[in-house]
Amino acid sequence: MSPEISVVMAVYGEQEALFDSLDSILSQQGVDLECLLVADGPPADPTQAQLNQWAEADPRLRLVCLSHGGLTRALIQGCLLARGEAIARIDVGDRMEPQRLSRQWAVLQDHADCVLVTSDVAVYGPAWEPLMAKQRALPMAAPAWVNGIAPELGLEFDIPHHGSVMIRRSAYLAAGGYRPEFYYGQDWDLWYRLAALGTAFHCPQVLYSTRLFVGGISSRRWREQQQIARLSLACYRARATGASEAPLLRAAALIRPAAAKAGSPRRGWLAWNRFDQRAGEGAYFIGECLRRRGDLRCRRYFLEAIWSAPWLPKAWVRLVQGFLMLALRRAPLRPGQVCSLAAADLPTAHP
Repeated sequence: MSPEISVVMAVYGEQEALFDSLDSILSQQGVDLECLLVADGPPADPTQAQLNQWAEADPRLRLVCLSHGGLTRALIQGCLLARGEAIARIDVGDRMEPQRLSRQWAVLQDHADCVLVTSDVAVYGPAWEPLMAKQRALPMAAPAWVNGIAPELGLEFDIPHHGSVMIRRSAYLAAGGYRPEFYYGQDWDLWYRLAALGTAFHCPQVLYSTRLFVGGISSRRWREQQQIARLSLACYRARATGASEAPLLRAAALIRPAAAKAGSPRRGWLAWNRFDQRAGEGAYFIGECLRRRGDLRCRRYFLEAIWSAPWLPKAWVRLVQGFLMLALRRAPLRPGQVCSLAAADLPTAHP
């Protein structure tokens, strides 16, 4: 019997947060599902052993091992093996609310022309520190066509996170699926092609929680993702005007990881991995989100940013501001002074 929904997740290397995500998948309520876990390269032995135990205990978990080829290739393979009527995505380290799949699946069942469903998304830091919420401003009454504006403007629809999406599998196949040319940002190229096949809907609840990691793709490769996003939109315009996508696809195929430099790494203070501009920027972004929320845990990430990229002046400035926040919190209130930070304003961790 084929399941209703296939959840596809790709993992690369040893991931401590993997099993937290798996638990949220296998704890979904009200749906018949399978979970396709695609390993982009052999997992470390302890991780592989634990995964085997999970698969033996729950036959809904299917393990697929590939040689390392990147996220897009892993997702292509996972979606090709999917047996469900719908495909849902999740990234390693993220969590789904227990009703996420059932609510999105109900939309696809009730609306035969709907091909894509997303939802509001909560964004957290590595230790589940609340950073922001991505919500649609105006709720949708029903699924709608989202490709009714000029192609150069994109779609009348925003998808807050790749992992928040459920897609009708027949539409995924009709659209051609993920394309291997898009290494760092395969999602929007697919959304543009799906928009021509049916309607889309945004569930007005936070059904998906994502975490930003300092070493994650979104933190380290945002420049490449922006390039891919521009090329995805250019391909969408080319199809609308009858132009060829070929040169755009060739340009996208060139955006790949740089080859590792030859030679042995340096040791000690000047080790090759001591300074890392991209890691510093990722840590700074997380710290700044926390600082704007008044969360004193921002100092840790500013320190991490300085350690990775000490030449970032904004990290030093924000670190000083973080310690000033601490000093203000500790200062006693004068008679008649009102504290500006109510207890309800303090962030809480994801349950």
